[in-house]
Amino acid sequence: MERLRSSAKVKIHVESDNLIMYGSAVESAGCVLRGVMSLKLQEPIKVKSIVLELFGKMAVTWTEGLGNGHDRLFREEKSVLNHTWTFLPKEAKLHLMNPGDYTYDFELVLPGDLPESTYVPNFYTVQYHLKATIERSTFMPNLNLRKIFHISRQLLPLTPDFLEPVAISNQWSNKLDYEITLPSKIYTHGDQIPITIRITPLTNTLRVRHLSCTLKEYMICRAAGSAAGILNTRPRAHGRVLFSTRDDKFGRTNNATSQADNFIEWTKVQTIPLPTSVQDLQCDIQNEAIRIRHKIKFVLSLINADGHVSELRAALPITICAINKTGLPAYEEAWRSLPYDPAAFLALLYQSNNGNPTLPSYNSIVDNCSLVAANNPPTYDEIPCLISR
Repeated sequence: MERLRSSAKVKIHVESDNLIMYGSAVESAGCVLRGVMSLKLQEPIKVKSIVLELFGKMAVTWTEGLGNGHDRLFREEKSVLNHTWTFLPKEAKLHLMNPGDYTYDFELVLPGDLPESTYVPNFYTVQYHLKATIERSTFMPNLNLRKIFHISRQLLPLTPDFLEPVAISNQWSNKLDYEITLPSKIYTHGDQIPITIRITPLTNTLRVRHLSCTLKEYMICRAAGSAAGILNTRPRAHGRVLFSTRDDKFGRTNNATSQADNFIEWTKVQTIPLPTSVQDLQCDIQNEAIRIRHKIKFVLSLINADGHVSELRAALPITICAINKTGLPAYEEAWRSLPYDPAAFLALLYQSNNGNPTLPSYNSIVDNCSLVAANNPPTYDEIPCLISR
């Protein structure tokens, strides 16, 4: 009798967890989702079917005032993408699967007008995921697995003004000159943003209390589609602080007694580390439902000669993109540009699963791809030959 709990292991491997669409929703050609679903059996099982489903959902949540201090919560969900791969169709009889490794490759071209993956707490979310289902016989629990992947949109093209250094400079109340410089306007997840701050006091009576630097993410949401007819169309604003620091020692050199003709410049290089997770840092987005922007804000708190406290405030907008490539790709990314083949992809996965977590060498990838081309392409039974090389 077949055991109620199966030892079967299901995995979903995708070529990339973060798919990128280049250009706006009007001009983008979309992107391609590729991968392999694997099933490892240590004992025979009977199944009805094996399918892989792709879901994309948009959810809008809002609160509508009913008067007298009462609110009502609404939630609307909309499907933006659906697709099903049937690897083993249902038949009159159950399929008997013997112990072994089973692999099923999948591929789908995604349209370029899809909304980007987004998460705005309590208002707007867009999420994409894959769901594998191995449907077993009656009264036997199915085997299920979900895998979330991310869709981002990339500027096209990256114009030169985005890649040039960004700076603001001005004179404040005839008391100081300031300059704030960034090496570029474009950044991505995991980047380090070096900010150079130069302050030149024009009077010796000025003292600094502190210098603060903050990176903020701004989101403006509005209801779209059928929700717009129900929801108050006033946009909802949401923001969060991604990084904040305060320097209480900045400008202390000006506190020392000095001659009036001495030149003083307060200089600081502040580095902002950007989060690596797409949940902790979202790309800049603009569509009919949401707009996301990022700014770095500076506040220089000053004490005047009469003891009055003043604040110099400045802000620099930056653009967060899915990728930030202005030159040749790094070695770690070079292998991704090779022609895609499910067999070669599986071979690299098996190399990693067999205790080799590092990236393969360039020569091994070329050899594997050459072997794939020579066999045009090999069957799954021939994959161990790829691995042995």
